[in-house]
Amino acid sequence: MEKCVKRYSLRWLAVMTCFVVATTAMAQDFLSTRTVSLNKTVKGGSFKATVEFPVEGGSQVMESVMKWIGFILDTDTDFGRDYQRMLQASCDTFVISGQGGDRSIVIERSFEDGDCVTYESMVTDKGSETWRWADCASFSKRDGHRIRLDEIFNCGLTDIQQLMWEYRGDLPMSVDSPEELVPVNAGFIDGWVIVIGQARHYTGAPYRLRYEEIVSFLHTGEGGYFSR
Repeated sequence: MEKCVKRYSLRWLAVMTCFVVATTAMAQDFLSTRTVSLNKTVKGGSFKATVEFPVEGGSQVMESVMKWIGFILDTDTDFGRDYQRMLQASCDTFVISGQGGDRSIVIERSFEDGDCVTYESMVTDKGSETWRWADCASFSKRDGHRIRLDEIFNCGLTDIQQLMWEYRGDLPMSVDSPEELVPVNAGFIDGWVIVIGQARHYTGAPYRLRYEEIVSFLHTGEGGYFSR
């Protein structure tokens, strides 16, 4: 009986060890990427895009990143790995909109560790005025979901607004007080938390909050920025 118990225990230990190793490997599966560009002169202006596409890695996080890239490029068609065609579709959408001027899009991976990967984007439209749209998206490697504000901050809205106000830097403010700021999304980059809110001539502006100085307002865990 004792031998059977020992044999069962060893088998169970082996199974659990394999499970932990497999789970860890999945969570730490780093992305391989490929940067693709398109630069075209179009009617009434120009279109330029440079995008760092994920080509290998965890399937769930890659799917989420690609959907987000499609959102930034303003195209929801699945082009598979035909990245050049995806950029051309974004260019065509810009031309059809008839707004004219010059559009520049930059999308790049800006941070990655064993638990999450972060992409940042900046869309700049230059015409009679210049408008910018920034976004910062962190994705969990556990299941691919985009990490939410309430998964990053352990405080309330008022504290987040105050932090944005304190770290607004040179952003041109379109409001007169922190209470009027609207945090939309946030993400991690190395040493910083980027919160997307509003500013003058921005449809989405990046507020750069230094991680070490605001850590008491954040959810923290072992080993990385996002360990939940």
